[in-house]
Amino acid sequence: MAPAETPPPGGKLSIPLALYFSPTMIWKQAIVSFLSIHDARTPFGYSSASKVPSFLLNEGKLVVRHATEYNELGSNDDDAVDGDSDGDIISDAEGRANRTQEEANFIRSNIHTDLFDGGLPPDAIELLPTSFDKVEYEKGTVLMQQGDEIADFLLLVDDGKCTISIDGKELPYPYGTVGRGTIMGENSLIYKKARGATVTAKTDVSAWRQSLESFQYFMNIVETEEGEDEDIPAQLLKIDKVIDKISGTKTAYGGNVIKQIEPNRGWLWRQWTGTILQHAWKPTLFNMLVTTGFVLAVQSKTKSTLAFGMLPNKSDPVVARMLGLGMAWKYTMSITTFILSFFLSQAYNLWRDVYHTARVVQGKLSDINLLLACSAERNEDTGNYTPKAQALLEDVASYTRLFHAFTWASLSKKLDILLGVRGIRRLTCRGWMTQKECEILSSLEPNVQPQHACLMWTVTRILKGMKEGAVADDHVLRDQIFERTTSLQGVFSGIGGKLAGKIPLAYAHFVQILVDVFLFLAPFALYGELGVWSVPAVGILTLFYSGLLDLAKILLDPLDKDDFYNNASVNMDIAVFIRESNAGSTRWMAGGQSLPF
Repeated sequence: MAPAETPPPGGKLSIPLALYFSPTMIWKQAIVSFLSIHDARTPFGYSSASKVPSFLLNEGKLVVRHATEYNELGSNDDDAVDGDSDGDIISDAEGRANRTQEEANFIRSNIHTDLFDGGLPPDAIELLPTSFDKVEYEKGTVLMQQGDEIADFLLLVDDGKCTISIDGKELPYPYGTVGRGTIMGENSLIYKKARGATVTAKTDVSAWRQSLESFQYFMNIVETEEGEDEDIPAQLLKIDKVIDKISGTKTAYGGNVIKQIEPNRGWLWRQWTGTILQHAWKPTLFNMLVTTGFVLAVQSKTKSTLAFGMLPNKSDPVVARMLGLGMAWKYTMSITTFILSFFLSQAYNLWRDVYHTARVVQGKLSDINLLLACSAERNEDTGNYTPKAQALLEDVASYTRLFHAFTWASLSKKLDILLGVRGIRRLTCRGWMTQKECEILSSLEPNVQPQHACLMWTVTRILKGMKEGAVADDHVLRDQIFERTTSLQGVFSGIGGKLAGKIPLAYAHFVQILVDVFLFLAPFALYGELGVWSVPAVGILTLFYSGLLDLAKILLDPLDKDDFYNNASVNMDIAVFIRESNAGSTRWMAGGQSLPF
């Protein structure tokens, strides 16, 4: 018998063994029947010679994979029944085969629906719970260690709480604390990389554990929807990147909405990434090359013998004709400068308006949670929130977080992947919502978006809490809370309306043509006065006029929906708004948990 291998730190499988119990052959036949249906497939990590997944059956013995070895235990092995006094892993054959209906449904609803996107064949769905072992961890146990290259299992939390830390820093609440229904460690299995975070048991934890081999088997038989041009891991990677941003694990500007500046002149001169110079240098260089070619052509035509840097002879017929064009061009400079400056001012006003409205939304969300926290029912003896008041505050905080995230996703192309069913399910995997909430949001009517449902949940839950006595049923409080909740959708709609009508096409079209014509004529208009010096002069004019126009366009797209200039320093990192509101959703509840009077 192969030696049993020690489980993950603190983990012990609660497992009796007996796959060949009578009538076990019925179970074996069901497995063989399932495998025959998928005989044409060769799952990742399996040879074509053996279609039998080793986590289910291997010559009458159950094979449980842990780390790099297998622990094969026969049904008559005493160790398999009594376990190992040293705490080694023992087989869970009977436990796997006899999951209760509640346990099986819990695994299927979280793993099949959320992780495998509901894409497993029906027979595979039935067998999915048999690939999991029940494990238990004591408080303080490190379940997964960031940077660990041996990532060969995932966990589905059944009971208890865990903390998530990255680079030694716990993620902000609520995403740094996860509980029942949360899937952990799946990213390392999906993307075949080291652990990206450290998971520690905050309380005693029981969980369902699936091995890498089992996970790969099921992942490789997931059926994608017709017409999809990406596999499941590729789509999950895109969704995870977005969730990382709004959860706080990835930031664009060090946690700020926009890139911050230092007033120091030297610091400002050294900047390049995200500046207009980074965008405008190409048209500037192009216009300077065109001007250089024109200067050389004119000097060749006039057979100029002037030394380098000398101004051209204005009596020359060719040069004299250009002087008239130069005078006309100067008149266009004034009107171009005025119109472009006004256009830039209008664009900046829109940018400021969107930023201000985003802060107003944050304030209203914070007010709702503040008013509820101050009015929530308290225990007369301890002064702490009663259980039903605590539940109300947590529910409203969760619903406002979801409303805020989904609403911004509806306005930003970079976040809109969260609005789809796959995005909603992935959010559930990452602990953003419960399975029941996921099911409701995934089955909404086409004309109802997730943020609409979440706002309804918020208002209805507050009304229910008032009726139950979890919060004071006072008409003034009700009016204050409802004023803020009912105005949220209108304020957000205002942002969408402003962006949809940000500038008339005729206005932008006219300004673009005006600036382009002005810069196109510059090389010909300036030569008569400046000669060879028209080359740097055209470069400076192109840099500033073209740069100002590009700056205006970027300001007109504060959420970077048009991909005109990705990651400009003026584009807002709206994930910051979401993260700040996430933190604020529980700030007042935590601050008012205990009172000094």
